[in-house]
Amino acid sequence: MSARTIARVRAVVAELAGFDPADVPVAASFVELGMDSLQLTQLAARVEREFGTRIPFRDLLGPARTVASLAERLPSEVAEVSSGGTTGHLSPVDTSLVATLLSQLDVMRSQLDGFADAASRAESPTTSPASRSESLPSRDAQSTAPRATPPPASSDGTLTAHQEASIARFSRAWNQRTARSKAVIDRQRDVHADPRTAAGWSEEWKDLVYPLVVERSEGAYLWDVDGNRYIDLLNGFGPTFLGHSAPLVVEALRDQLTRGYELGPQTPLAGEAARMICEMTGLDRAAFTCTGSEAVQSALRIARTVTGRTRVAIFAGDYHGNFDEVLVRRGPGRHAMRSVPAVAGVPQRAVDDIVVLEFGAPESLDWLRANVASLAAVMAEPIQTRNPHLRPREFIQEIRRLTREADTVLIFDEVVTGFRLHAGGAQAYYGVEADLVTYGKVVGGGLPIGVIAGRRPFIDVLDGGPWHFGDESGPEQGLSFFAGTFIRHPLAIAAAHATLSYLRDAGPALQEGLNSRAAGLVDRLNAIADAAQAPVHVYHCGSVLFFRCTGSSERLNSFLWYLLRDEGVFLLEGYPSYLSLAHSDDDLAAIAAAFERAISRMYASDFWPRPAARPAAGVTERFAEPPVPGARLGQLPNGNAAWFVEDSARPGHFVPWGDLA
Repeated sequence: MSARTIARVRAVVAELAGFDPADVPVAASFVELGMDSLQLTQLAARVEREFGTRIPFRDLLGPARTVASLAERLPSEVAEVSSGGTTGHLSPVDTSLVATLLSQLDVMRSQLDGFADAASRAESPTTSPASRSESLPSRDAQSTAPRATPPPASSDGTLTAHQEASIARFSRAWNQRTARSKAVIDRQRDVHADPRTAAGWSEEWKDLVYPLVVERSEGAYLWDVDGNRYIDLLNGFGPTFLGHSAPLVVEALRDQLTRGYELGPQTPLAGEAARMICEMTGLDRAAFTCTGSEAVQSALRIARTVTGRTRVAIFAGDYHGNFDEVLVRRGPGRHAMRSVPAVAGVPQRAVDDIVVLEFGAPESLDWLRANVASLAAVMAEPIQTRNPHLRPREFIQEIRRLTREADTVLIFDEVVTGFRLHAGGAQAYYGVEADLVTYGKVVGGGLPIGVIAGRRPFIDVLDGGPWHFGDESGPEQGLSFFAGTFIRHPLAIAAAHATLSYLRDAGPALQEGLNSRAAGLVDRLNAIADAAQAPVHVYHCGSVLFFRCTGSSERLNSFLWYLLRDEGVFLLEGYPSYLSLAHSDDDLAAIAAAFERAISRMYASDFWPRPAARPAAGVTERFAEPPVPGARLGQLPNGNAAWFVEDSARPGHFVPWGDLA
């Protein structure tokens, strides 16, 4: 590969990943750089367009997963970029840097070859029972011996023999346990184009890449088509606040089904549901959509209608739905204030009027002070679902002051936090009154719905404002377009009416109690992780939880979520988790126990490097000498220190000699 080619690849990757080219290491995987499947799709398209070489998407997760390995598969000499993009010319410094990195890679390859050979001799695959508890080593196997160095890696960054054997054992057992789910997905793939069936793709564990097919749910539980029961922490990505098949929602739906679910005429419950929303949130008026994305779309349209401006500021880390304009991210490096599409298929012109700022950053306030008067709206997910611990109260309050002074609309996207965090949502939490607020998820009781609520005159753009019969009143506000065939669907409105009635009658104590129980669970989970020195931490705000792996072994972190599902807890990597009112204390205890077992199994399979020893106080006085030659001092998952001795059946792996607590 030529230095020119590798520099060109670095430039393309840098643009898509949001870095400056000089900050992109050629040996890091694209996943380690934080690129997701959508960005990798963009990378594959850019490579084919600019280099004339088609690289399959899956290769970007496998043999072509780094800048260096991708460049090796491209022509050494390519034409200049003809449209929009960086040419990738190398300066003398760049050339020297590439040469140095490639030289270091060669040295590393030769060193790691030796490790791989040793690993393959010492770690031969073994046959294991097909039962769940033995598909990977369980907590009872006590194989969490600390080790100061990471597990050996093969020369090209692929899996070690022990890791491959662990994955093979788990795959066999999981495929047997969820055989019908796998068969259903495989049978339907030819006709059903479902992105979730390819989520988490890896060529090395291809047989695990399929979602569970669930045939029944109730309360806090799911049952898949194979009869396995799971405690549900995903909870439909947030809507399942009352628990699955909540009796009050089921009754409301059954009653509405007997009455009919006609489209076009008005359902009598719509106005009553809107009134409850306004009473709980302090907003003036509310309207319904089919999804949260539609509610956000409408909020932007209202803001532009009222202000006559087009630019909108949002924040990095927000999620506002699936329409083109909000599938956007900051440009790389010095181009940060130039927004670019976040996914393939979104044209640049769709995001040209969107400015992406850093959430909670003082620099963002500085930019707003200088530019807020040019904006139609500032829109925020006031508590980000993937960063629920980030709650910049003064930042939000200052944005409210700036937007009010500039007659710029402040939009809160509370599709997730609305009615879950507090009866009044994030507005009540921050003590801030937004002009427009979008809701969804919890409101619908499990059925699809979106809500846009707001203060007058903003919300009046939808219908001109309230007026009455028998007098001279009429619509006074200028209108924009707002419609949809399934808006105010009688079934969705019936479910929303029942849910809102329950939340209203229960009062704020309902959310406060669940938030407190969630905090207790998070403290317990983090204590388990800390004791085991595991590279994972759980963040939360209220009953919204987010599990984030914090270590450097990103490639195999995915197995934590596989193992948690194998331990009977359903959640998905990269998505928030949620507690519902249906989760019992026993469920929370079971979640904590499953988390501890999954961590132990991650270590036992070498999916995580062993942590360095962290002896307990007084150990050196009680055991000045190891109990047997060659023993190492380390720590058990419960936080107690222990001596570990080498397992004669598995050279290089250590098991506890005894608990020293």
